Amino acid sequence: MRLITIVLVISSVIGCQSKQTNSKIMDDSTNIQETITKLFINTDKRDWSAVEAQFNTEVTLDYSSMSGNPATKLSPQEITGGWKTILPAFTFTHHQIGNFITEVNGNTAKSFCYGTATHYLENENGNVWTVVGTYDFDLLKVNDKWKISGMKFNFKYQDGNTKLIQEITQNNTSSEDLAKRNKNTVKSFFKALTSENAESVAELFAENGKQINPYHSNLFPKGANGKDEIRNYWKPVFPHFDGMTFPIQEIYAMEDPNIVYVKSTGNIKLKNNSGIYSNDYYSTFKFNDQGKITEYVEIFNPIVAAKAFGLIDKIQ
Repeated sequence: MRLITIVLVISSVIGCQSKQTNSKIMDDSTNIQETITKLFINTDKRDWSAVEAQFNTEVTLDYSSMSGNPATKLSPQEITGGWKTILPAFTFTHHQIGNFITEVNGNTAKSFCYGTATHYLENENGNVWTVVGTYDFDLLKVNDKWKISGMKFNFKYQDGNTKLIQEITQNNTSSEDLAKRNKNTVKSFFKALTSENAESVAELFAENGKQINPYHSNLFPKGANGKDEIRNYWKPVFPHFDGMTFPIQEIYAMEDPNIVYVKSTGNIKLKNNSGIYSNDYYSTFKFNDQGKITEYVEIFNPIVAAKAFGLIDKIQ
């Protein structure tokens, strides 16, 4: 009888411990799900301090399946710093998650869930962009609270106006960034001339881009319209010379950063050691939203050019 009583007591203790363990796991799973849910709700609310509170001090963020960029370790502030530049530009965002599967192992855990992100922007070209996939989260228990230490998005598909993100990114690009981008393209233009690469020159232009030579004086080409004409304009120029350089003296982005002014000096070596033709060039470049040249105006002294090529008597 005493043995039976001992067995029953042990069984009762084991049963209580098992219930406590199961209850703790259930509590942890619920708290983990709440942490992840708060992450998305506060993202949609633009409550960035509440978003940061769901993260550990360092987080491995992985959106490589969609962006192609490798996973990176970031602080919570670095994560929200990136999200702040994109998400608030939408009129609304709505993240819907579900189908949680969570595994708890002491003070660490892994959680899987489905995720659908809908982005809404009022415009005239279709205003909804939807992204669908799943998430894998790694979590740590810190001071009795679960914190996200890893977040991986597994892209499935997207639907709607997939160009909305491009529109947002372009609108959010600062004037300083646009000016820097466009000035770099101008430098690439003169580098392509120095390399005598007509294809590289043409690729810097938009399909409907144009070159204008207002001081052609009927001695030189008036310009070219469209990428193909620009390629054909420059292709026969290079074989007539033994090299050319265009060192930039001045380069400024205007009040509109999609317009760049340049002063350069053209130093062109003539064939058969006939000397060097030098002239000052004052140019303006206009750019579209994609950073392609839509208009290039080349201003130079036609008298200097005419003298260099023995055409002064034909200048008009």
